[in-house]
Amino acid sequence: MSKYVAAACCLALASSFSTGSHAQVADSLAQSSVEYYPPSRNGDLPGDTQLNVFRASAGVPIPVAKRTQLVAAAAYEMIDVRPSNAESFQLHAPKATVGVIQGFNETWGAMAFVDAGVASDFSDELGSNDLLLSLTLIGTYAISDSIKLGAGAVYDRRTGGLAPLPAVLLDFRLSERVRIRGFAPAYVKADYHALDWLDLGLRATFEGNRFHLGQTRLDMENVELAYSNLTVGPKVTFNFSEWAHLDLYAAGAVYRRYELFQNDESLDQYELSPTVATGVRFWVAPSEW
Repeated sequence: MSKYVAAACCLALASSFSTGSHAQVADSLAQSSVEYYPPSRNGDLPGDTQLNVFRASAGVPIPVAKRTQLVAAAAYEMIDVRPSNAESFQLHAPKATVGVIQGFNETWGAMAFVDAGVASDFSDELGSNDLLLSLTLIGTYAISDSIKLGAGAVYDRRTGGLAPLPAVLLDFRLSERVRIRGFAPAYVKADYHALDWLDLGLRATFEGNRFHLGQTRLDMENVELAYSNLTVGPKVTFNFSEWAHLDLYAAGAVYRRYELFQNDESLDQYELSPTVATGVRFWVAPSEW
């Protein structure tokens, strides 16, 4: 379990999901990514919408005891929305994370994280509607050196209820060159270590957030825009060193849902047509091959 706990210490909680309310356990100490989504139709509405997404996070484990690590992290998400028949705008979600990773023995462990931040278009003064707050609790178990599992729950105040959502942590090493890792349903990645400097793989991600829109934008009070985005596609990882890596990937956005809320009541729903996005991600962490 010690190796598993050490790997888990490379955490920064990357993105908080508000509509889906999932917290993403990152695979790196620091990372930044940019994604481009081509113009897509929005149901039966006229025009199309193009999106650019930027994400970054960084975190540091702080040893406080033999089996105990504290984690401090920060993350930021920006979505640049460009409708063809309306003015473009940006959504922002900065946040901070504190947490603890506790190993009980060589087999069992636990992780707990608290996220606090805001998610808003920043067109008005910030208030309670902009607040982003979530809690993640995960128990971990090492079946063997090559199979580690975790299970737990995530709670975010913007789910609208007190019921937590389930989460599963995966770390399967199928051979010296093949592994599957992820925090379902946030992301799952399969990698093949083709060369020392090159990995080939597949990635699936479920991303989302819920942003407060200022009254000056829609001339309505207490309005929030939620999005859910499911992508699947291939990726290539270039390993510049044991610690520095670059991912190039294609993301087939097979499910893209947007919903407007006012006072937590749904006003309207939209679904952008499927498309293939492209992305690049630089991350810092030991590759552990």
